[in-house]
Amino acid sequence: MLGVDRVLSKALALSSTEKLQLIDNILASFYPINKGVDNEWKNEAEERISSYGQGSIPVLDESDVLSKYKK
Repeated sequence: MLGVDRVLSKALALSSTEKLQLIDNILASFYPINKGVDNEWKNEAEERISSYGQGSIPVLDESDVLSKYKK
């Protein structure tokens, strides 16, 4: 486990952004990205952002969203 401990020590010294990139890469090694699905999510996100910018979708604040789960 010495190798793992050494890698962990170096990983913990990284910036938050670098840690997130490392985590993303490690997870991707378990679950390779499906380019088709990834592209569909990208398109969906861009469409939602555009709709939000145009005011064509309702905007809910956190309390509105969470209230339906607090019943």
